[in-house]
Amino acid sequence: MKLAELFRAIGAVAQAGGTAAQCEALARDAENLADMVGWAPGPIDPGGQWLARLATLQADLQDRYARTNETALVVLNDRLTRLGQAIAQHDEDQEAEPGDYDEGEDFQ
Repeated sequence: MKLAELFRAIGAVAQAGGTAAQCEALARDAENLADMVGWAPGPIDPGGQWLARLATLQADLQDRYARTNETALVVLNDRLTRLGQAIAQHDEDQEAEPGDYDEGEDFQ
C-alpha cells in the first residue's frame, strides 16, 4: 500500500469507523511503510505535507477514540506515530548528508 492509499483508508476509519481487523491491517501497513522508509532514494516529505496530514489523521483518530473507546484505534495511532518518526528521521538524514559523500567508502 502506498502512503496516499494508507492515509485515505485511515481517514475513512477515523470518520466512519472500522472493525478491529481493519484497524489492525492498517496498523500493519503503516508499520511496513515505516520499515521501508530507509530505502527511499531521497526525501519523502520535503515540504512537510505528509507529516501535516499524518498529524491531522492522528487528531481525527484520537477524537474518534474519545467518542467510541475503540481500542484498535490506539494501536493504529501508535503505528502512525512510528511512521511519522521514520519519515522525519529519513528526511533529516537526507538533508544532513553531504553531496559528495561516497556511499561505498566505508566498505573499501
